[in-house]
Amino acid sequence: MLSKTKFLKITALMTLICFSVSVGPTAALTISEERDLGREFIKHARQAYLFVEDPFVNDYINRLGQRLVAAFPEQPFIFHFYVINNPVYNAFAAPGGYVFVHSGLISAMETEEELAGILSHEIAHVYCRHLSERIDQSKMLSLATLAGITAGIFLGSGALAIGSAAAGQAAGLAYSRQDERQADQVGVQYLAAAGYSARGLLTMLKKIKEKHWFSEQEMPTYLTTHPGTEERIIYIDTLLASDRYRPENQQQTAVNNEFSMARTIIAATCDDVDIALNQIKSRLERDQEDALAHFGYALALSRKARHQEAIAHLQMALQGKIFPSRIATALGVEYVLAGYYDKAMQLFETTTPPPYRDDRRQLYWAEAAEKTGQTEKSIALLEDLIDKKSDLPEAVYALGMVYGKNDRPDKAHYYLGLYYYDLHDQKNALFHLEKALELTSDPGERKNIQDLIQTTKKEGGRPLPQSTFSGHHFNRILN
Repeated sequence: MLSKTKFLKITALMTLICFSVSVGPTAALTISEERDLGREFIKHARQAYLFVEDPFVNDYINRLGQRLVAAFPEQPFIFHFYVINNPVYNAFAAPGGYVFVHSGLISAMETEEELAGILSHEIAHVYCRHLSERIDQSKMLSLATLAGITAGIFLGSGALAIGSAAAGQAAGLAYSRQDERQADQVGVQYLAAAGYSARGLLTMLKKIKEKHWFSEQEMPTYLTTHPGTEERIIYIDTLLASDRYRPENQQQTAVNNEFSMARTIIAATCDDVDIALNQIKSRLERDQEDALAHFGYALALSRKARHQEAIAHLQMALQGKIFPSRIATALGVEYVLAGYYDKAMQLFETTTPPPYRDDRRQLYWAEAAEKTGQTEKSIALLEDLIDKKSDLPEAVYALGMVYGKNDRPDKAHYYLGLYYYDLHDQKNALFHLEKALELTSDPGERKNIQDLIQTTKKEGGRPLPQSTFSGHHFNRILN
């Protein structure tokens, strides 16, 4: 994982630079070019950052984000929202509608109104095309300079310590105070249209102001992602006094329950595990019937491999009847990790699946099926995951292992070859793929394997996003 210092520098720089696409130093960005820039951005970001992959969290933040986007006038970009697993108090938008919030910032929040305020501000930056304007106005920036800064960010090279000339040029891409004021004004306007008060944004700016993450030595002023915090606090406070920015239809408490669930998951899985256990234990001491506290405590206990205790707390969490599908999934996973495969099978087969896609639920269900002798069920679940283009290398590995244990060496070598190909492990990928080719008689399958072997020899496999390794039980799947 990246060091804290490097991560701070990378996160700040990400809002300031563009990627080396075919945009000349004197050309304004078109909508199409900004879309291309955004796609390049997320591709590199997935290589460089550890993303929060919990399906409940991702479903929630994207539904909230889309609710806010719908309040804005029609936009040319499809928005995507992500949570980065890092304690820094920060959020930022990338070109083309990609919005990122750090887990540390969400952990510091108390209401959905605060999260909505942050997201609306970032959406406004994209809507106003502030970064595109910065790129257009900074005509002195050469493509070579931008490419060099990009390489430093995403390859972890010494280019992060960019020279004074490049730093001076990069300063031209920083948001101005005028940009921030416009993003605040526009963000607050459409925040109200979506049913939220700007008081949440105001509260978060005060929290950010109180948290001094950057010293003057670590972070030059021009690299801070959101300058003029004190001015912004005063400005938003003024906006709050106007009836124009008062929400007509305030969002209801039921929606905030989703925020509380997402925040609990983030606190239990992203924060230091001992700190998380102590903080959630304090919640339980105050209220033994706090279902979310039991759930969060179980998630933190699981990180310590204390699965029996986690099961007990999840069973208590289920009694609260809040988000039962998510809690039941966690309980099923703990049953598998504790070796209670029959209980896991019963739970997975009898409980209602969550309304969002949860690939890890299916992965652990497949493991429980294999361990209880239901091989065909396990294979069907794993093949379905892979057919959905799941971003889980564990599913490919597990399918290879299941086929191997059930005397299907051709299929076993094929899927293990795919797994090592995804891992960018050329040597092991070629070993298994060539074995699969020897054992496979079907002409279509042979052609597919031969093409994959040639691609592997040429490319060495494809690099795997760091985020796909976020499961802490990766090395034990079906062993």
